[in-house]
Amino acid sequence: MTYFKKKISFNFLSNKYWRLFFILLILLCLSLFFVDRTKIKSVKAANCFFEAELALSPAEQYQGLSGRPELKDREAMLFLFSEKKDRSFVMRNMNFPLDIIFINDNRVVNIYRNLAPEGATPSQSYHSGSPVDAVLEIKAGMSQTCGLGLGSLVNW
Repeated sequence: MTYFKKKISFNFLSNKYWRLFFILLILLCLSLFFVDRTKIKSVKAANCFFEAELALSPAEQYQGLSGRPELKDREAMLFLFSEKKDRSFVMRNMNFPLDIIFINDNRVVNIYRNLAPEGATPSQSYHSGSPVDAVLEIKAGMSQTCGLGLGSLVNW
């Protein structure tokens, strides 16, 4: 029995389309490496700095910090909204108390301090009282510690 061996050429990189494909593939891989996948922002709120996880999508904003076991002193969640409007927050399925800071144009417009956790059907809601474009949630008591008050500057 005789076997014929056919030489297969792997010189496909000589084809300009294959070269373009591989260059684009390499660029895609490099861009994924440099993309900020953690969605963390450094936030300066009055006299304090926080590392804030971003809540951008409606699903992330609904979930918020619900179900988390804890929040450290310099951790936060920053909710960014594409349109300014009156916002309402609840303490649904929280495991720790929070301070909720409502922000418009990088200025504090309302603060709720030391909010108690609630279960799956919260009875309290906390309103911004005016249109806002961001909300910052931090560990209870930190807004007092940082000197946050109405009109305080919050940057990210």
